[in-house]
Amino acid sequence: MDDYRQRVQEGFDGQPFMKHLGARLDSVSEGMCEISVPFSESLTQQHGFFHAGVTATLADNAGGFAAYSLMAYDEQPLTVEFKINLLEKAVGEQMIARATVLRNGRTLKVSHVEVFARAAGVETRIAVAIVTVIATRVR
Repeated sequence: MDDYRQRVQEGFDGQPFMKHLGARLDSVSEGMCEISVPFSESLTQQHGFFHAGVTATLADNAGGFAAYSLMAYDEQPLTVEFKINLLEKAVGEQMIARATVLRNGRTLKVSHVEVFARAAGVETRIAVAIVTVIATRVR
């Protein structure tokens, strides 16, 4: 396994909240990341759709881990800003966030994220986000 892939997987596995959601790191490559979460009633809002908080969490994490894949060994990602537009109801058996780094600066990295809901094998884009991450040193 490539070093960055192992670091990203370890970082993802170290997040108790992602475990709580049942999220899975589906793929990671340099500057890209895909994370999914299966539908669960415990992740819905009052109308039975995935809660917007789950959508935002997936977007934030996918954008952050895409950026992390480009960081030095002794750096860690920390989100400093993100903007999300919710485009459709989040209805389906699964939600998927796909992120691509748009700007790989020395300190700040900016990712574009699209979030989809998959229902009966059909994906519908439900949200788009821009995630800005700072590379921090961890002791």
